Amino acid sequence: MSKKFLFLMGFVIMAVTTNSQTQRIDSTAVFLLHRTGETLQDIKSCGFTAVTTYDIPNESLGLIKHAITDKVAIKFPDKMKVTSTGDKGNRGLWYNGKKLNYYSFDNNTYGFTAAPGSVIETIDEVSKKFGIEFPGADFFYPTFLEDLLSEKGSLIFLGKTIVDGRECFHIAGSDKTKSFQFWIGSDDLFLPVKMVIIYTSDKDKPQYEALYKDWTINTDYPDSMFEFTTPPKATKVKLAPRENTK
Repeated sequence: MSKKFLFLMGFVIMAVTTNSQTQRIDSTAVFLLHRTGETLQDIKSCGFTAVTTYDIPNESLGLIKHAITDKVAIKFPDKMKVTSTGDKGNRGLWYNGKKLNYYSFDNNTYGFTAAPGSVIETIDEVSKKFGIEFPGADFFYPTFLEDLLSEKGSLIFLGKTIVDGRECFHIAGSDKTKSFQFWIGSDDLFLPVKMVIIYTSDKDKPQYEALYKDWTINTDYPDSMFEFTTPPKATKVKLAPRENTK
């Protein structure tokens, strides 16, 4: 992949008319997200902390915000560990290339499922089958930018700003079902700093927000850290597939 810095800072907007809708695509925004994708496809390993807030509708109170903090370590192509604290409890996931183990620190229970041979395939399969969410997963998909543009919405570069003490490039966009914003670090790695999604097709317009920090790149993680050891007196449980999966 080319690493040359090929764009001029400023707005270069293309307008494409499709089915009576105007698609506004800013080439600077495309370039920045492409560079993020290049970084995450080229690295051998990474670690980061994701602080996530999300809305859950309540019949009498409206949207209630919940929060989770995830500590993530990934060794490509086939190792991952995630430990989570927050409103969904204290839990961990260990993936070693063959099996995904789940452990609840609160209940001292564990379960596992056979998993595909790569991190991305495992994230995709397990999220669909069991509803287990992985923080920051969108950015790691090789087709992330392509999928974003295929929605035929808008993608605009808004300039530079500061998030969590870090200088960032600010990008915003929308499609038929949601609006979204990305903040990308302005250093040479172009790593994600923050993401916000508003589900505009839902009458309550719930939001999802994630702040990514404490990035480490190409750390030589030992394979042993991705192996799960059953704690004393832990009870084995069966991972239940989510409803209406096919």
